[in-house]
Amino acid sequence: MAIDLPTAAMALITALESVTGVQIAILERRDDPAEFWARTAAILCDKTKQNWCSEDVRFMTSNTELMGMSHIIEYNFDGKGTRRVCALLPPIANIDPNFIANAYGSPYPTIYDLPSSAETASWLMLYHAAHCLDTALSDQEENRAVAFATLGLSLMGGDYKFLPGRVRSSARQIAAMTGKASGYWAAGTGERILMDLWKTETGDRLRREYGCYPIVKQSSSIDIERIARDSRIPEGQNCAAEAGGNGGGMRTNPQGTITDANLWLWLYGPQSGGTSSPRLGVPPKDYYPFKTFKDFSTAASYVLETANKLAQ
Repeated sequence: MAIDLPTAAMALITALESVTGVQIAILERRDDPAEFWARTAAILCDKTKQNWCSEDVRFMTSNTELMGMSHIIEYNFDGKGTRRVCALLPPIANIDPNFIANAYGSPYPTIYDLPSSAETASWLMLYHAAHCLDTALSDQEENRAVAFATLGLSLMGGDYKFLPGRVRSSARQIAAMTGKASGYWAAGTGERILMDLWKTETGDRLRREYGCYPIVKQSSSIDIERIARDSRIPEGQNCAAEAGGNGGGMRTNPQGTITDANLWLWLYGPQSGGTSSPRLGVPPKDYYPFKTFKDFSTAASYVLETANKLAQ
């Protein structure tokens, strides 16, 4: 079943709002400025439960920004001091990923299949949401926003294109367009979590469906692009039944080894060498957003904490 990325992005933003206490008001696109101001005022008043916004929101002038935006607004809370609300305008639904490349001045090679509009829009939504936490407009906050959006998209979509080591995932492609190191390592962090999940699920299926005794090799590296992929799984480690010894017959306890380097072979199928290992399909079990977390709040906390560390 296809994952609804924009809906998942909205759910993560709602969770981010909950775990940080930062108010994030999602605006609605309106080409007509008067309509945009009127609707923006209603949304902000509803979010803050105050009526300050009904007076004048004509300072909001980015209603036609194709990539969307976020704008932090300070307001007086019932005469009890100043509070903040972040107005977030989503990007257009059919956004081209090259808008990100152009914004950062980092065109992406056209030899790759570029991220979809849904992936691009979801990344931008998370990027703008992360900027709702800004206090200093610093490079570190920009690095955090890139990392948050990249890791969030990776764990939302479960994009497995990176497994054979030939094509980058959509989250990594967008991170590469930004040119930010925090994006590179955020993509690697997401891919590490996904690889570990899929290695475990592969081992489970091999045990249940093939009577195999697999060994899952663990790894902590997040430099996923530097992992040399295997071209074949050796005989005796491919879960294939083999002829017995002097007694003949077939072995009843086939064995297998699952690693970062050969995971793609277990899932996509043998590519060469005549091995007869199973082809499980990819991913090995149905994926849904943030599958390795108990809920969106836990996921939001993890993604933000990791983004903060990578932004240093």
